[in-house]
Amino acid sequence: MTHPLLNCDVDEASAAEVVHPHGEIDLSTVPILHDALAEAVSHGRHVIVDLSDVSFIDSTGFREFLIHRRICRENNRLMVLVNPRDRVERVIDMLNFFRMIPVYSTMDAAQTSLKGVPLPDR
Repeated sequence: MTHPLLNCDVDEASAAEVVHPHGEIDLSTVPILHDALAEAVSHGRHVIVDLSDVSFIDSTGFREFLIHRRICRENNRLMVLVNPRDRVERVIDMLNFFRMIPVYSTMDAAQTSLKGVPLPDR
């Protein structure tokens, strides 16, 4: 899943699937984010989105997070965000987005928040 301005990797961690977007998330690149989030959600586990390599995000990216958070919730799973860079963190704070999706400063904190949260039987 690549685009000149964004690529996304999906990896497995102990507590969740981890989506790693690298680059800018906007109207032209949000389909890449959509595909990565859909893949992560399809695995039937919690989802962590690592924002450490995201340099820019607009409303289309936040909307995509909300869409997939809803899908997670409908299936008794959680989605959390982790390690936003300064610019992205300011937007998260301005939007009070952390009230909709929890935001953690480290991957360890994000994974710890998900441990012990039961997943539904498959």
